[in-house]
Amino acid sequence: MYRYREVSAKLWRRLCAACYGHAVSGSKRALFIDWGGTLAFTRNNRTVVDAAGNPVLMDNVAATLKRERPRYDACFIVSNQARIAKGEISEAEVARRFAWANEELGRPFTEWRLCPHADADGCPCRKPRPGMFLELARLHDVDLRASTHVGDSEKDRDAAAAAGVGSFVWAADFFGWSTTPGRA
Repeated sequence: MYRYREVSAKLWRRLCAACYGHAVSGSKRALFIDWGGTLAFTRNNRTVVDAAGNPVLMDNVAATLKRERPRYDACFIVSNQARIAKGEISEAEVARRFAWANEELGRPFTEWRLCPHADADGCPCRKPRPGMFLELARLHDVDLRASTHVGDSEKDRDAAAAAGVGSFVWAADFFGWSTTPGRA
C-alpha cells in the first residue's frame, strides 16, 4: 500500500507540475463543489449510501444546483478521498458514485477530480493544496478569480484561496441549511 501511495503521489506531482508557478487565467466562470458533507451525506467520514449502494445526497442539493448551475460555464466536483489509499474503497467506486450523482442531478458536472492520498503523502492535489483546481482551470479555460468554491471545511476554504478562486461559500449558506446536516 505504501508503494501505491508513493507512486501515485509522484505521478500526480508530475501531472500537476505544469500548473504550479504559472498564472492560470481563462475566460470561463466555474463552480467547484466539494463532495463529502457538501454534496453527499457523510457519517464518520464515509459517504452514506442507500439500499442500492448509491450516495445519499444532502438536503436541497438538487434544487440549488438547478437554480445556480446556469450562472456558471462549468461545474466540477473536487474531493479528497484518502480512503482509497487506505484500501477502504476503490477509485472506481468513488467515480461510480460521482457519475451516479451527476445523472441523478441532471448532469450539472462538467468533470470531477479526486485526490486518493492521505495528508502525509504530500500530494499537490490534496486540499488544502490547489492542484485539483489548477488542473481543471487549465484544462477548461477557467478564470479562477471569477469562480466560486462551495465546501464544508477549512481545507476547502484554504484550497480555494491557494488556487486563487475568487469566492468561497460555506455549503450551509449555499444550500440554505439552517443546521449543518450530513456530519453525524
